[in-house]
Amino acid sequence: MNINFAQLETAGESSIGPVRHHNEDSFLICTPPGGSAVLAAVADGIGGHSRGEVASYICCREMAAAARRVPSEKWDAEFLKETLLHANAQIFDFNYSNRRLKPMGCTVAAAVFFKDKVICASAGDSRIYEFARCAGKNPLRQLTTDHRPEGYDELLREGHLQHISLVSKSLGTAKYLELDIQEFARPENARYLLCSDGLYNRQPNQVFSGVLGSGAGAREAAGQLLRGALLSGERDNITVICAIPASNSESDK
Repeated sequence: MNINFAQLETAGESSIGPVRHHNEDSFLICTPPGGSAVLAAVADGIGGHSRGEVASYICCREMAAAARRVPSEKWDAEFLKETLLHANAQIFDFNYSNRRLKPMGCTVAAAVFFKDKVICASAGDSRIYEFARCAGKNPLRQLTTDHRPEGYDELLREGHLQHISLVSKSLGTAKYLELDIQEFARPENARYLLCSDGLYNRQPNQVFSGVLGSGAGAREAAGQLLRGALLSGERDNITVICAIPASNSESDK
């Protein structure tokens, strides 16, 4: 049994979707036995740019390498920042050395879960959600902010950007990157969802609340969410990670 003091059951799934020729998403889950924390990340290659799958792979590869080098109790905000900036430099240098006209890049949503807090880092439109029942509040909230060009939402409402995802921040497309890094208290029994935009493009938040609030374990919840996105008619790659308190998961029933 993998005993981790963050006390989370985690599971991830990814699908190429019905029309894409390859999957440009990557994901990472690190749960060191006896460790203080769990590290999870979703990276999504930028559509319209070549070799997005390479960019997302490099991002997750660098995070996995850093997690092996650094003890889990030191997976703090600075750890996330330094690791993702290093991945950004790796992808950018690859683009520069190969003189790529459409530089490869990826979005990222990464989280470190400790027993009492969650540290999030993001760039682009991959998301992290928290589901926690609190009196008088919507149980589902988005912890990350989507990085979109100015005027994107208006163009989307007018129908000018159907099936197009534009981001104003990403790993690898610029030498310097300003990440969003935030720390949150982790409520008791809170459940978490990390995903690429393929999961939420055609599904309302009520679907996520229903699955996360159902009592399902992490593997079942991830599978339900992925199937829901496919049944909704989503055409993009879809990746999802669920992190659920181990005491509430089906593994303990």
